[in-house]
Amino acid sequence: MIETECFGVDYERYSLGRCLERLVREYKLKNCVEIPALGAKAMPSIYSLGLAKAGADVTLVNPAASAKESWAKAGLLKSMDVSYQEDIHHTFFADNSFDWVWNFAYFGTDPDPAAFLQEMKRISRKYVAIFSVNGRNIGAYIHRTLHKLLKVPWTHGDVAFNFPKRLAGFVKDPELQLFKIGVVDCPFWPDSIGFRDMRLHRQALERSDVGWQSNTLERMSKGRYPAWIHLVYAFESIPVPLFIKYIYSHIFYIIWEKAA
Repeated sequence: MIETECFGVDYERYSLGRCLERLVREYKLKNCVEIPALGAKAMPSIYSLGLAKAGADVTLVNPAASAKESWAKAGLLKSMDVSYQEDIHHTFFADNSFDWVWNFAYFGTDPDPAAFLQEMKRISRKYVAIFSVNGRNIGAYIHRTLHKLLKVPWTHGDVAFNFPKRLAGFVKDPELQLFKIGVVDCPFWPDSIGFRDMRLHRQALERSDVGWQSNTLERMSKGRYPAWIHLVYAFESIPVPLFIKYIYSHIFYIIWEKAA
C-alpha cells in the first residue's frame, strides 16, 4: 500500500528543513546523527535532510530500507551514511563522535528515556537535541480526545514529553546545560487533530515498511517549492513571543549543550 504525505506534512518538511539549515550555520555543525531515524506516520529517515543540505555530514541510525533511495532522490546521498545498532541505549559509537545528536518525535516513545538520554550525551561532542510534537497545540488536545472516544490505544508515547517545561525538567544532568528552546512548523491551521491518525491506525500504517511518497524529495532536489508554502512560512516567520507561538506551533525543540 502506498501512502502519500498530506499537505500538512509537506509544510512540516519545509519548515523543519529551514530550521535545521539555520542551526547548522549558526552552530557550525560538521557531523550529525539522527538516532533513531524513524518516521512519525510519514516517510521515515528523511527528517535530517536539512542538515545535509546546509553542508553537514549525517549518520542515520537504524533507518528504513528506503533511506538511501529517498536521499538519492533528494540529491543528498553523498552526505549521508547509515549505522545499524542492536541497542540504541548502548551504541558502538565512540565518545564525543558527533557535533549534533538528535531525534524527531521519538523520545517519548523510548522504553527507557533516561538511559537513552545518557547515550545521546555520551556520543555527542557539543549538542543534544530533541524535537517533539507540541502538546499545547489545540489539535493535540483534540487528537488525545479522539483516541479516548474511539477507544483506540495511544501509541504516541509519554504525553508528558510533549510539553516543553516537562521535557526540560526531565533533564537534570549537570553535564547538559539547557541551551535553547524553540518552535518550528507554525502554520495557521491546528496540528493533526487525529482523523488522519485514526485512518492510519485502522489501516495499520504505522510500520516503517509502508510505501510512502513524499513531495519533499523532488522539491528539495530542484530547490523549488509551491507559492503556498512560502506564504505560510512568511506567516510562521512573523516575530511572536514564544509563549504565544506555543499555541499554534506543531513542533517544539530543546537543545542542550554538553559541558566541555
